[in-house]
Amino acid sequence: MIRVKIQKKTNKTIITASGHAEYNVKGSDIVCASFSTLLTHTVNNCTDVTVNDEDGTLTAVFSDSKRIENKTLLDAFENTVNQLVEQYGRYITIL
Repeated sequence: MIRVKIQKKTNKTIITASGHAEYNVKGSDIVCASFSTLLTHTVNNCTDVTVNDEDGTLTAVFSDSKRIENKTLLDAFENTVNQLVEQYGRYITIL
C-alpha cells in the first residue's frame, strides 16, 4: 500500500510518501504509475522544493506553498490523491 502524509504549516507543505501499491505486477500497476506521475509532476513544477528519498520514503518539503503557482499544484495534488484513495483505497491511503 502507498502511504501519503500531507502536512500543512504556515508557508510550508511537507509530503511524505512510502510503500508500493501492489495493484498489479511491476510495469502494469496503474495506481503506482498514477501516483508516481502525480508526485513527480508536482515536485518538478513547484519552486523552492527540497526532496529526500531515503529507505523507500520520499519526503518533499515545499518551502513557499502559499505562492500561487505552488498552491495551485499542491491543491491539485491533494485533490487527485483523494480521488485515487476513493477509487483504489485498498492500495493507497492518506495518513
